[in-house]
Amino acid sequence: MGRVFMDYCVELHNEGKCDSATASMAKYRLTDTQCKVADECVQLHGGYGYMWEYLVGRGFADARVQRIYAGTNEIMKELISRKVLA
Repeated sequence: MGRVFMDYCVELHNEGKCDSATASMAKYRLTDTQCKVADECVQLHGGYGYMWEYLVGRGFADARVQRIYAGTNEIMKELISRKVLA
């Protein structure tokens, strides 16, 4: 679902039709999914999942910060709700 939605957003962007609400939906959903997957990977690797020497540890840290880049996911929820309620 995420890949198809992201492809759709890229097509809209290329055509100049991607609005801020759609971009916010993509950022919110995809970064949330990234964090859930990273959490599962860390659990799978146990204590090694938190060690910086392992790829899963670095991926976990990278996933956490994605929720903050370019506006927090809480702000994305507000932007989406403004579009839906308007």
